[in-house]
Amino acid sequence: MRCPHISMLLVGTLTLGACQQQATSPEQHATADSTAPVAIASEAATPAPVAATLPSADAAPQPSPPSDITDAYRGEKGARGVLLTWAHALENGNYALAWEQFGNDGKDSGTSKALYSAQFDKYRRITVAMPSGTIEGAAGSSYYTAPTTLTGELRGGGVEVLKGDVVLRRVNDVPGASSEQLHWYIYKADLKPVN
Repeated sequence: MRCPHISMLLVGTLTLGACQQQATSPEQHATADSTAPVAIASEAATPAPVAATLPSADAAPQPSPPSDITDAYRGEKGARGVLLTWAHALENGNYALAWEQFGNDGKDSGTSKALYSAQFDKYRRITVAMPSGTIEGAAGSSYYTAPTTLTGELRGGGVEVLKGDVVLRRVNDVPGASSEQLHWYIYKADLKPVN
């Protein structure tokens, strides 16, 4: 007498074995299914250096209505998301997006969007480094302070290094607070040349 469960197990094992033998390389898979993403390294390509921990601009967290603010985004995770969006925007030359991370419709940057962007035109490449910061609460608001180093390769040659704190702020869910106040935003970026 044959057990039907063992027969099914044997058929499944044989099918799995056949599938493993037919595995294709990424190049072969791309021709079989043109919709599948394929990553092939090229030795000739030299991408611009971007910190490995920074997400792409598409993956950066975007502000949402106050009712959608989760507990995670009220804390350090939300603050880091805004900070990483700012850093990634600077590294990719999207200075307008970096300016938009400041509060009061960018006014907390201390300048207009055009002037903010112009101050970075002297750099050929920017790299931003920021270890984890600290979060504190005071008088109805939370603040996140991150020590930051901005290294700019000058178009005319040489390097300029700026260091200081970038401080983010959000209002702690008080009645009457605006949507912008409830989300993390850059309150100030006090970066000064060190060389």
